[in-house]
Amino acid sequence: MNKPLAIITGAGSGIGRATSIKFHENGYQVACLDSNLETAKETAEMISNEGKAYHVDVINHEEIKKISEIILKEFSNPDVLVNCAGISPSPMPVHLFEIDEWNRVININLNGSFYMMKYFIPSLLKNTNSSIVNISSVLGVVANPTTAGYAASKHGIVGLTKAAALDYAKQGLRVNCVGPGVIETNMNKDILKDIRIKEMLTNQTPLGRVAAPSEVANLIYFLCSDKATFITGSFFAVDGGYTAV
Repeated sequence: MNKPLAIITGAGSGIGRATSIKFHENGYQVACLDSNLETAKETAEMISNEGKAYHVDVINHEEIKKISEIILKEFSNPDVLVNCAGISPSPMPVHLFEIDEWNRVININLNGSFYMMKYFIPSLLKNTNSSIVNISSVLGVVANPTTAGYAASKHGIVGLTKAAALDYAKQGLRVNCVGPGVIETNMNKDILKDIRIKEMLTNQTPLGRVAAPSEVANLIYFLCSDKATFITGSFFAVDGGYTAV
């Protein structure tokens, strides 16, 4: 009997890597997708022969289509898709946001999730009780000054998640969304090096600390497990209480 398959973007680091490891620990094969093939390979090596690395640029829908065809030939139909790939642009008020940078953020964070869903949903529907988890952010439901591009892309992911959940509810495909707060990832490492910024962020978080990627991965795995079979179309914050304030 084939082991279940999880397809994870952004698998080369941070939440994506932690999620790849979590699914492997629970008996999954993992297709590790990342724009950095070397870091994706590192993740695949961490999970031994149960993982395989693939280069994918999520803004390139033609490349995603080709990768989906390759993965489906090499594995069985997937049971899980987790869209972790994303970027965080430099803080900037709306009128100073460069057009090219705006498009880059929307393309990677929002369009990339849509492309992955578009090309993998047909195969996900061939398995019973399959699941998608999209990674948004706390800024998918609130906003901060100078975060327009990031917040717009992450709010979009929440809307995409809810609509897709309704599209496929009767076909057994569940779609949920996770909104991390401040997580100790490569994307955040530069800002967290600044003691003043780190103190400000932790002071804004009721639990008073940043989180490890594994704490987000735990929730992602739960949402895809048979313990969450009545959960779809939902947003879950992993933010230490930030959005409760």
